[in-house]
Amino acid sequence: MSIAKSAALQFRAVKSLIMRRFRTRYRGSRVGYAWAIIEPLAWVFILKFGLAHGSNQPPIGTSYEVFFTTGVVLARTWRSTANSVMTAVIRPSRNGFPLFGRMDQVFAVWIMDSITGAVVAVIILSILGVFGFDAAPMDLLSCIVTYACLAVFSLSFGLMFALVATVAPFMLHFRSIIFMAMFFTSGFATVLDRMPPAFRDFISWNPLVHFIEWFREGFYHGYECMNRDLEYVFTLTVAFLLLGLAGERAFRRRTALARA
Repeated sequence: MSIAKSAALQFRAVKSLIMRRFRTRYRGSRVGYAWAIIEPLAWVFILKFGLAHGSNQPPIGTSYEVFFTTGVVLARTWRSTANSVMTAVIRPSRNGFPLFGRMDQVFAVWIMDSITGAVVAVIILSILGVFGFDAAPMDLLSCIVTYACLAVFSLSFGLMFALVATVAPFMLHFRSIIFMAMFFTSGFATVLDRMPPAFRDFISWNPLVHFIEWFREGFYHGYECMNRDLEYVFTLTVAFLLLGLAGERAFRRRTALARA
């Protein structure tokens, strides 16, 4: 089979899985999709009343609501997407169709969760804009590029964590702790340059911090983060992606040989 025919076949498989996942996840009710909007909105207003009490001026921009949105939505999208990718690798669903391989399922959940995160971001920023907040990005293209790179990192992180969990299954017990720790240290409630140096050096190891700062650079006019390190996150993304894909292929062959 030629590369073009193989790619077309995989595209149809992934498209079918996306539609199937959407129907099974949100069938009969809009609550599932509504929750994807309500949860980050709740985070925004909890942070607003919990951390910004008595202050009307955020570190950048004119409103805490928009400032928190530019961080929370990205961090939440990473958490949801990476977790879905990891689960699809470790425990692929039994859909009864041999045409669908494990990587088809991985790409399907990755695309769907990434699109969901983008839609949620647009809806929340639109809602804030309707209520009078300055929620329009300064450089839309830069924000889109940043989000796309974050989506690729989410895929690579999910694949890499799946490889680690396959080699060391006990790591699954620490999955929630690791994901939660990265989420809460992603810098969605502050900016990297204003952190104390000791804490900044520690939190800079979290790749999400650099993605959020990069996104805010495109969102806010004139904002530039001096401590953002794109070389670090790009290197990490490529390394995780290559190792994760190689690991998935190696253990897929081992599983097939074991079943033979």
